[in-house]
Amino acid sequence: MDGTDDPTAFGRLRQAGSGVISDCMMRLGLHGWMDGLHPVGGGERFAVGRARTLLFGPKRGEGGWSKTMYATIAGLSAGEILVFGTGATKENLMGDNMASFASRHRLAAMVTDSTVRDSAGIAALPMPVYSAGTAVRLPMNIEPVALDVPLNCGGAQVRPGDVVVANEDGVLIIPAARLADVLHQAEDVLVIETALQAAIAGGAPLAEIEALVKRKKVPRA
Repeated sequence: MDGTDDPTAFGRLRQAGSGVISDCMMRLGLHGWMDGLHPVGGGERFAVGRARTLLFGPKRGEGGWSKTMYATIAGLSAGEILVFGTGATKENLMGDNMASFASRHRLAAMVTDSTVRDSAGIAALPMPVYSAGTAVRLPMNIEPVALDVPLNCGGAQVRPGDVVVANEDGVLIIPAARLADVLHQAEDVLVIETALQAAIAGGAPLAEIEALVKRKKVPRA
């Protein structure tokens, strides 16, 4: 982790929003977009937190994960986000009971590239769950392998301690060491974005609008 004061930094990320953060990542040459993951139940859900990663793999029949999922969740800290890397299995890996347990332990969110079940119950929780959809197929062929290891989730590489930003549009991963850089860019992009919105609303000339769009792509020194 980079030592940034998380409450302040996370508040600034919330203010910026996922679109601005995505623009900042593009400026810096960072890649951390997950594909096809959205909040269960839809709606405007926003979560920011440090990633704890849980890698899944095909069942072996021996030497399995030594903890239950509930014990694994109980070992996490409030405000963290548990990210599952499953290889996009079609099997559901959680229902509303597990999600409710995580919510009671004050996790900021759960993110999985698998499906989930009990979507109505999950959607009613204060803690959002981001998944690749819903299904009734049971997890018969996949199991947890390791906690806090680098993994792939939804096409993004995620490492323990990375910053997860998730809302109704999708999920972003900011490398832990680049959080301050993203926040530095966000201050500039927010100003440009506000000016661009005003220019469009006010019927500004095309040249002015295109100049602002071009500025958004140039990294701030």
